[in-house]
Amino acid sequence: MLTRKQFHKFKELVYKECGINLHEGKRQLLNARLAKRLRSTGVNSVDQYQRILEKDDNELINFINAVSTNHTYFFRENHHFKYLNKDQHNIWCAASSSGEEPYSIAMYCQEKGFRPDILATDISTKVLSKGEAGVYPIEKAEKVPVTILKRCFKKGHGKWDGYIKLKESVKKMVTFRRFNLLTDPPPSQEFDVIFCRNVMIYFDTAVKERVINKLYTALKANGYFIIGGAESLTNLNHKFKYIRPSIYMKVLS
Repeated sequence: MLTRKQFHKFKELVYKECGINLHEGKRQLLNARLAKRLRSTGVNSVDQYQRILEKDDNELINFINAVSTNHTYFFRENHHFKYLNKDQHNIWCAASSSGEEPYSIAMYCQEKGFRPDILATDISTKVLSKGEAGVYPIEKAEKVPVTILKRCFKKGHGKWDGYIKLKESVKKMVTFRRFNLLTDPPPSQEFDVIFCRNVMIYFDTAVKERVINKLYTALKANGYFIIGGAESLTNLNHKFKYIRPSIYMKVLS
């Protein structure tokens, strides 16, 4: 069990590296995920593991992978997709997790007759690998319309029974890349639409403002910035124009 001092040291590290604010209620979760890393590395003590994190960048990435929360499914909050159209050629999913969001966007756009380039980024290399593989438990696709399910997925058999795999026509639309919303500079290209959904709920005000203003610079004029339904930019310092709940636009004056 983590001591208060140990918990606060890990809390500071996580906040510094990715902006996630681990409150006291997350101590048990951190305990469980730390235990897995200790077993994987063969390290016997928390203090020893903390010293490893100070020197080993690869293990630091593994640790961030372990503490990042990634819960998603296909066609989550798909009412946002009505803001997508054929004139939008570049879309960025800035907190893509294991790929369900960008692939849902790809399938929706393909059904509407256009195929944008979609950049899918996340801080966790573990979930990015899952996205690149494109293989999912079938229950992740419960909200996918049956016609799209049949057109866009292959059904697993044998040891893959209960799984589905994206067809290459969909996978080709999405490029996965590791990106730290807090510390990495924005991509050099500008995007027509940026999705950053259900990640800012883990950030405090200072980190939220830092992230959204970074994403603002990566958005084209009149481009849409779309956040999660449980999120809001209210009381934050930003330049976006409010359109409706969770939908904002970059409007140059």
